[in-house]
Amino acid sequence: MSYTKKNLDTLSLLLTISILMIFYLIYSSISLATISKNNLNSDMVYSQEIPIENQTQRQIVQANLVNKWRIQIPKLNLDAHIEEGTTGDILLRAVGHFENTSKWNGNVCLAGHNRGYQCNFFQKIKDLKIGDEIIYCTEQGKKVYQVQMNKVILETDWSYIENTKDDRITLITCEENRGEYRRCIQGVQISETKDVF
Repeated sequence: MSYTKKNLDTLSLLLTISILMIFYLIYSSISLATISKNNLNSDMVYSQEIPIENQTQRQIVQANLVNKWRIQIPKLNLDAHIEEGTTGDILLRAVGHFENTSKWNGNVCLAGHNRGYQCNFFQKIKDLKIGDEIIYCTEQGKKVYQVQMNKVILETDWSYIENTKDDRITLITCEENRGEYRRCIQGVQISETKDVF
């Protein structure tokens, strides 16, 4: 079979176009791979800063930390979460921790509403008797206290929330229709379990 110059030119043109198309496809796939890799890397940088699954995990961890900081009083069927501070907005949703007191050793001091609000966690603490148990949980572990005192004190008497050498818990709430007084319950630690969560 003999080829004419016209046939050879056409064949040469087709071969050149084919080679160019192959180079174009190779270049395109390399470019797409590079773009994808760059996007992946930028996504990875972004995801290292704010990964979606880690955001969810962080929220779960934070929720668990909140859930771990709790007070439980079996006799009163009380199981409430604790938040730092005793401001009005905190006590509307949680038991408040006196910021200048210990969270673990010494005197752990907590406050709560007992009536007139949606969260009246300390509504029945006046019914606690000597020997009743109070359970306090944090991310460090769990402590069990036994009530040693349940009394009415002056609202200006802050001596009960001072630090102590022994480990105890102090619960403070208002006294109904007696604005100048507070109910104060203190329990002394009888057991401790660390890192139970």
